[in-house]
Amino acid sequence: MSKVTKIAVILCLFVGPVAAEDFNLDFDFRFRYEYTDDSGKADTRNRDRIRTRLGAKYSTSEKLDLFIRFATAEQNTTSGNQTLGTGFTMSDIGMDQMYLKYDLTKHADLLFGKMKNPFFKPNKSELIFDGDYNPKGLAFNLNFGDIFSNIGYIKFDENPLKTIDIKSLQLGLNKNINDQTKAKISFAIYDFDKVKEFSPNQITWNGKNFGNSIDDNANYLYDFSLMNLSLEIKTKMMSLPTTFFLDIVNNSDADQNDRGFQSGLSLKINEKWKFTYLFKDIESDSTFGALTHSDFGGGGAGHKGHQFNLSYPITERFSVDLVWFDNKKKMITDYNKILVDFKYKL
Repeated sequence: MSKVTKIAVILCLFVGPVAAEDFNLDFDFRFRYEYTDDSGKADTRNRDRIRTRLGAKYSTSEKLDLFIRFATAEQNTTSGNQTLGTGFTMSDIGMDQMYLKYDLTKHADLLFGKMKNPFFKPNKSELIFDGDYNPKGLAFNLNFGDIFSNIGYIKFDENPLKTIDIKSLQLGLNKNINDQTKAKISFAIYDFDKVKEFSPNQITWNGKNFGNSIDDNANYLYDFSLMNLSLEIKTKMMSLPTTFFLDIVNNSDADQNDRGFQSGLSLKINEKWKFTYLFKDIESDSTFGALTHSDFGGGGAGHKGHQFNLSYPITERFSVDLVWFDNKKKMITDYNKILVDFKYKL
């Protein structure tokens, strides 16, 4: 019996018998056309990809909620995509989330299991963590008026020799400046436990180093103790709802190529159109490459460039997104990617 199955059985025994109507269900499906032009490779690439997720929330009491979500591509840490055209083989599916949320007090929540990312990320920034990454472990969310804090103990990988943990602390302020402007700022520390003792093929999902430096023994050259400053300002610019955002990271354990940032704005043009622009410069050892954005520069660390997003909701549940990455892969190689997403959400 797998670990996931054992946990599911334990949870079922814990919550007792439930009816289907007791669950609050959510579902989303995305079809993606992907075009990639990497000047470091001879040919361009065209792919059709799908991602689907089915989740449920069950409230066992006023204080305790159980969350379960299944998704495609369970073997990839930072993506739920399945590429079409693989000889009619069945798509992989796995446990994307399974966690408990307990309201300790009106100011504090406890999350335990394979959870949604518990940390504040300005405008859903993917500078440190890809949007599809769901950490496993324990987290506390604390809120006292304008002040908030997120504390995490994340198990990144279970190796036969050693378990790698991420100890995390985020402290922030969420403040209304005036009737039209709201600012949210935070400082966080993400401390990866002794990564340099291992090689990428021991701890990453596909054995690659994702741009991070390695030594002569093919082990990671540096550990990762990340300091992260995040800022998000929501206001109106020429009467249009606008979000300005900034995200900065520094790896204090690296001797060089240890900094990264992204900044930009998101503009709601009218009731339909939404435009987002950002510039990102993420040096090779500024963050742990296996967890950062999997599309920018081809994934991992060591890239810089622009990203443009244009979104249009056709109906309340169905929307189309266009994303263009105009990047320098490994800081020097021209890398362009276009994504066209057709998304449905229940």
